[in-house]
Amino acid sequence: MIKKISLIIPSQNAEAKLLNLIRSIQNWEVIPNEIIIVDSSKVEPCMSEEFKHFVKKFQIRLLIIHEKNLYPGHARNIGISNSTNDLLAFLDTSTMPCNKWLSSGLNLIKKQNTDGVWGHTYYLADKFFPKIFRACTYGAKPIKTFPGSILQKNIFNRCGLFIESTRAGEDGDWMSRAELQEINMSYPEKFLNYDELKDTTFRSLLKKWFRNHIFGAKLPFFRAHKDYYYYAISFVAVVIAFNWNWILASWDEESFFFIPNITKISVLLIFTIYVFLRGIYLPRKKGINLGFIFPINFIFIALLSGFLDLTKALAFGFSKLDKSR
Repeated sequence: MIKKISLIIPSQNAEAKLLNLIRSIQNWEVIPNEIIIVDSSKVEPCMSEEFKHFVKKFQIRLLIIHEKNLYPGHARNIGISNSTNDLLAFLDTSTMPCNKWLSSGLNLIKKQNTDGVWGHTYYLADKFFPKIFRACTYGAKPIKTFPGSILQKNIFNRCGLFIESTRAGEDGDWMSRAELQEINMSYPEKFLNYDELKDTTFRSLLKKWFRNHIFGAKLPFFRAHKDYYYYAISFVAVVIAFNWNWILASWDEESFFFIPNITKISVLLIFTIYVFLRGIYLPRKKGINLGFIFPINFIFIALLSGFLDLTKALAFGFSKLDKSR
């Protein structure tokens, strides 16, 4: 079934994933009558003859805009400005929806009379390290995302377009603006699969994590997170450099407030609390099975979380230094 809706897909150096995604469109219950691909790869993607035939058969307007060096927000803005329908759907090349994604989303908007429906994304992980990373971050439950969203086009008149000058965080920034504007959104039952975690390595992860948070720290959406990490790390540094016995006991071992080995105890206590929160409590809250967390994986989860938190804190710190120059 063809319906008047514009599907917007930003793409960069992901031809295989892009072709796999658009190939899947042929099996959807509802097919958009307009597909806009905004590609910023070095080489323009080549559509298969099969897909060209599919587009021609169903009289789908296929628009491929090739422009180098675009960040995702800029690419989406170009897609929005070139769309001709009142309903817009958004996907990324790393997200793979089920065949009922579009139909169920449209039905939900109609049934609940809302302005749109958010994406609902499940992060796939099939190897040990990606599973540890997922336990540290996204978790094993589908989460609200912008990719996978279906929106009334006029929402962008109220919330504005995406920030174009940042590599990451522009979708979270826009979603926070939508919430501030009290946009009436539905939450879907169907979710998308995100498969990019499977290629994650420790080195590439830290590099990407630092880069994304350098960019993201400049956005209003990240301010609360930035302040949290910046001041939390500062607080931990003060606690580790502990001065309890000097302030309260004047280093008098006979004093009631004097605590032997206070620095060691403080460090051990902080470390234990951190391992519990990041290695057990938060992963469980995000749907990670106890069978994966125990007997020893909680240690790896906590260690990787420590690297990620430190990397994020450094990125936020660098963003402050860059802003002060």
